[in-house]
Formats: sequence, structure tokens, C-alpha cells
Amino acid sequence: MTIIKAQEVIKNEFQKRGEDYPIKDGERTLPGKYYHSEEIYKEEIEKIFYKYWIFACRAEELAEAGDYKLVQVEDESIIILRETETEFKAHFNVCRHRGTQLCVEEKGKFENNSIQCPYHAWTYGLDGKLKAAPMMKEENGFTKDKCALHKVHIHNWEGFLFISLAVEPIPFEVQMEGLMGKWADYNLSELRIAHKIEYKLKCNWKLILQNYQECYHCPGVHPLLTQLTGVQSARHDFEDGAVIGGYMELTKESMTMNGEAASKPICDVDGDDIKKVYYYSVFPNMLLTPHPDFVLFHHITPDGPGKITNNCYWLFHPDAIKDKNGQAGIKSAVEFWDITNKEDWAVCEQMQFGTKSIRFTRGYYSGREDILHKLDKELIKVLGHKDPHAEFDSDS
Repeated sequence: MTIIKAQEVIKNEFQKRGEDYPIKDGERTLPGKYYHSEEIYKEEIEKIFYKYWIFACRAEELAEAGDYKLVQVEDESIIILRETETEFKAHFNVCRHRGTQLCVEEKGKFENNSIQCPYHAWTYGLDGKLKAAPMMKEENGFTKDKCALHKVHIHNWEGFLFISLAVEPIPFEVQMEGLMGKWADYNLSELRIAHKIEYKLKCNWKLILQNYQECYHCPGVHPLLTQLTGVQSARHDFEDGAVIGGYMELTKESMTMNGEAASKPICDVDGDDIKKVYYYSVFPNMLLTPHPDFVLFHHITPDGPGKITNNCYWLFHPDAIKDKNGQAGIKSAVEFWDITNKEDWAVCEQMQFGTKSIRFTRGYYSGREDILHKLDKELIKVLGHKDPHAEFDSDS
């Protein structure tokens, strides 16, 4: 089936249900500079990545008290650690003595519940408080209680650890309103990482979020995906704020190579809900896709306006991971999404290349991409820019 023919089928399905398609055509995209400008990228880092709550890692990656992992947020290195069985802490990776980086290994364990600077042995507790500063006297303004490690705010949501580098961040529940109570039936905190793939991509971080929130491209880009889910069934059930997304209806059991479930259900839902796969963008650096039988999520780390690292994870119930007979299901899920991911990454990289052209001013969204227009306007609002959607309406 050609791309045009597939799109006609989708349009006909909407008309059969008495729904308008497209919703509204012709809304303008952002100018190309928003994907290539170093100046705009620096603004995004300062106003978004250094202020918003962003995904950092899974709690399970810090299995015991003292375990730590470094997370890089542009120029800032952040230590994420488990302080106790239930408590987590995050600190800037900077000694309060003379600014030496405390840790260089990507992950490890702090022995004796302490963090020691490798330069002059200033020593901190896991809570960040300064415990020892060899041969230093408390005088001339220096006191230990003033020299705790600089704090990074941290929040554990369903086993996903989020951090904010802001001094006084917006409450997590406010920014992430769309997540609150949404996945209570999916037992996300009980799941464990079954597989991980790191992708290095040559495209802007926003293109990945945009790609994840529209299926206008699915008929031509994802031949396997369109066999397992009804493209015309795509619906957004949350469209405002930092968390947006919706679902598509499964035509088979799950998103695997053969369409069969990869494991027993991870969720406590039934009826129509057990036949849905969800696609949520958690602005600015996470994609979350709960299936009935596993969860796929992406951790996006920008590296300039035209490069990202995208770490993709597959979460399964621990019993499924331990079950030797269940490995085929996990492999099938990983293979399906690796194929689908690479199909997406290819067109995102092509878009990155194309939008750099001197002939590209702005494009036109279809009605099937209305949510992307909302994303653009939210970005412009956060950056405090003049709305280009009004400024360049006459561009061709």
C-alpha cells in the first residue's frame, strides 16, 4: 500500500465515525533556526534543562545505600545516590573547597557512607553535609555547616527519579500534573530493566518529542507497527503542560515481532484498557510508553542543537526477567522497538538536515499534528520569545 493510499484509508475511517479529519490543516511550524541555533540552544539549557524537573535514572539502578550514578546535564555533573532504603539524594558534583569534581566514574558505591574529594580529602556525608576538612579551622567565615554540597532537588515517581537544578523549582506535582495518578494500575515501581540500547542521533532534541506525538508518519515509515495497532485509533488524552500524550488501540496482544504478548500483564486493567498502548512525552527529556505487558521509555540527553544521546529501556516484571522461558518474549519486544526506533531516527535526522537549508523558513502542520503546534507555542512561551507563528505568517 502506498503512503497516499494508507492516508486515504485513515481519512475514510475518521469519516465513518463521523469525525473531522484533519482537525485543522496549515498551522505553521517553528523556523529552522529553532533546531540549529547555538544561541537558542543555550537558552533552552538555561531556561528548561537547568530549571525544569527532568528525568535522571531509575531507582533500581541504585540498589543499595551508598550506590551512586552520575548524570550529565549539559555542563553540570550531578551525583544521584541512594541514602537509605527509601531515601535518595542528589548533589552537584563539586567540592566546596576549591571546586574539584568529586566523582569521575559514571557509577559506583560510596564506602563508609561518605563522599571524599580526591584532591584534599574534604569529606561529606551522603546527605551532603561536610563531615571533615583536614587541618581547617572554623574561622574567617568558614564553618562546616555552611559548606554542605550544593543541593539538587530529587523526586521519586513510581521508580523514576527526577531532578531539578533550580534553587526553588516548581512543585513536581504541578509540572507533572499529567502523571499524577495516571499509571497507578501499572505497578511501574515494581518493574525492572530487562534491556537497554544507547542510540547516538544527529538531530535536535525537540524533533524526537515531536515525532513521538504524531502518527501522521506511521503509514509510510512504520510498516510493522501499522500491522499491530490501528493508526486511525490514535487519541490524545492529555494535551497541556509538560506531560502530553495518548494511546492507540492494539489490533493484536502487544507490540512485538509476532504481535503476541511478551509476558504476563504488568497492569491491573481489563476490558478496552488492556488493548491500548500509550505514548507520552514527559517534557523535556523523557518518552514513556506503557504496554499491557511491559514498559518502554527513552531518556534523551541533548549535546548541542544537532546531537542527542537517546538511551532506550525495556521494563518487565522481575518474574518475567528471571524466567528462562520468557526470554523469547523480551527479545521479541526489544527487536520490534529497535526496528521501529531506527525508522523514526532516520526521518528525524533527515529533518534535521533539511531544516538547515537556506530555503526552509517554516513548514505547515497537518491536522494530525495539531499537538506539535501546541508544543511549539509552549516552547516559545518558556523561552520568552516573540511568537513566530504570528510574525512569519506570510512566509512561503
